[in-house]
Amino acid sequence: MSTSAYFPESFLLLQQEGYLIRSCLATGLTQLRKAHVHNKGELYSALFNLSIGTERLMKAIMIIHHMLNNDLAVPTRVQLKGCGHDIKTLYSKCVAISSNEKAHVPAISTLDSTTREIVELLSEFAQSTRYHNLDALCSSASGKDPLQHINEILRMVIDGDVPASSARRISELRKRLASDMGDCFMIIAQGLDGSDLTLEQGLVLPALHEKAVPYIIVRLIQLLAPIKELIECLCDKAYKLSLSQPPFPQMHEFVNFLGVDLKYALHKKRWP
Repeated sequence: MSTSAYFPESFLLLQQEGYLIRSCLATGLTQLRKAHVHNKGELYSALFNLSIGTERLMKAIMIIHHMLNNDLAVPTRVQLKGCGHDIKTLYSKCVAISSNEKAHVPAISTLDSTTREIVELLSEFAQSTRYHNLDALCSSASGKDPLQHINEILRMVIDGDVPASSARRISELRKRLASDMGDCFMIIAQGLDGSDLTLEQGLVLPALHEKAVPYIIVRLIQLLAPIKELIECLCDKAYKLSLSQPPFPQMHEFVNFLGVDLKYALHKKRWP
């Protein structure tokens, strides 16, 4: 890598990593906002970007924490690869680091069941289930289908977060529409669980998913906001070392959108 007269290599590389993290998370949230049963491609793209962005954000914390505690020496490739793509383990390491910092990252065990399931989905997708379709073609040991997994999360959110009156209104309206159209139309499509959809399901589910997805986004923001605060806390330490050049940028600035008001996040369609 070419050198800079203003910044050390560690700063420039982590700056590039910051751009990558920002793009992955922002793109993933935007794609998720558009996703539903008839737009499965956006679900896959959202999972790819969100899992990559989340993993890289947490690994940036591992790197910066190591540098602060080892005279700014970066961890070895072996040390960095130790966690692999296991987002659950990376999250737990962030929890441990935060125990000695002003920022507090809550333990996975203290998260509500829906948010824990979201962490599980991202971690499994990052490690293996992104290959589910290909693995299932070649072997019976392919893990849980990520679409089936997110379908379970959507159901949890519809039952627990979406106002019951709103869900009921959607179902009643779309059921009447399906009844009126039934003699003239049919649908050949599969749900997120792989089962064939009825015309009624084909009309009801996308509307319910569109109501549920913003609540998943809010949960992701709630999950990642403490991670943002932790990396901000660590980056601030470097600027108190009175060095001639900063060893890394203010990484939290790349993900400043993770600090938005939750009501605003509920209605936001494009990120950042």
